Amino acid sequence: MAEPHNYRTVGYSMIMISAALVAIGLLYLAIGEDVLYSDHISREKQMEYKQMVEEAKQSAQQGKNLSIDLNEEMNVRNNP
Repeated sequence: MAEPHNYRTVGYSMIMISAALVAIGLLYLAIGEDVLYSDHISREKQMEYKQMVEEAKQSAQQGKNLSIDLNEEMNVRNNP
């Protein structure tokens, strides 16, 4: 019985691993020394959200109706 050779499959796997490592290296170079990159992004988004809520509250106090209430419950119906 002939011994099966999977050299092609192993070669493709090695290429995929090296491509993944290159992608990780490029991300590291893009981010640089900022190891808390995702933390900074989430804080910026959180500040934007808080500003939007404050603006909505102020406009509601002025008499504008924007229908923003964070405690509202959504009623979702599944109609076939």
